[in-house]
Amino acid sequence: MKICFLYGGQGSQKTGMGKDLYENYPVFKEFYDSLSTNFDLKDYSFNQSDEEISKTQYTQPLMVAFQIGITKILKDKGINPDIVGGLSIGEYSALYTSGVITDKDAILIAEKRGIAMSNSSDVKCKMMAIVGAPVDLVRDVCEKVSEKTGYPVQISNLNCPGQIVIAGEENAIDEVVLILKENKIRKIIQLNVSGAFHTSYMEKASLELENIFKEIEFSAPNIDLGLNVDGRIYDVDGYTQDDIKNIMVKQVKSTVYFEEELRNMISKGVDVFVEIGFSSVIKGFLKKIDSDKKVYEVYSVETLEDFVKEINN
Repeated sequence: MKICFLYGGQGSQKTGMGKDLYENYPVFKEFYDSLSTNFDLKDYSFNQSDEEISKTQYTQPLMVAFQIGITKILKDKGINPDIVGGLSIGEYSALYTSGVITDKDAILIAEKRGIAMSNSSDVKCKMMAIVGAPVDLVRDVCEKVSEKTGYPVQISNLNCPGQIVIAGEENAIDEVVLILKENKIRKIIQLNVSGAFHTSYMEKASLELENIFKEIEFSAPNIDLGLNVDGRIYDVDGYTQDDIKNIMVKQVKSTVYFEEELRNMISKGVDVFVEIGFSSVIKGFLKKIDSDKKVYEVYSVETLEDFVKEINN
């Protein structure tokens, strides 16, 4: 049986995340107690409001710590993936699980990346998920509004059939939304994030990541690794640490081809997908691609134990 771990992106954070796991699993507690960040990670994870933990500089290290902590519990129970991937910031948890970076470096990068992304743009931006619109229509409207306003509006994510995410300056985004609604595109949802991620607005953050990576050792992956920038699955042969570094520098400012990545994982023969994180977002993507695929969600003591019990039967 081939197992894939998938790590959710920003927007799937939740107040209290990890508290029950911290109280019940020594390996999770030991990991959280060992972490050093510029804020009280446990207090923010367990006690702070959804509004506070949705600030990018906090969300990203909180998400990666939570995901790595769960991965450590699963590994402690003898459950290891054959292939891994993540959505946006979740990709750094995948880098840890595939042996590319250490757990401590993953948290360090996530914290610095969150700060860099928070400060990357001088204009107020937002992101919107558009459901049921043709890609060509969305791209055409974005290009016309970008030319008219002088503010780029770009496709940031192609997540699954029928869902496109756009990002850009907030007034330009509003104009794109208005035109799409005039074209009878009705389901448009603002995402719970604080920037125009995976667009040219993140150029400054990309340059900062390039400098951060100079101080961190990357290794080639020891299991198959899916990456957002092109949706490809990178196997254990032929990829150097510099290859992965260069890809991750681009990732923050490039379109996420997550649908392509999920399809390639299915083509690799994955039998079971495990979404590590709240919100069922990735599960929803997978069900639109292949409704027959088994997808588990792990984010609490109850869901983790249910998964372990079922996978071992």
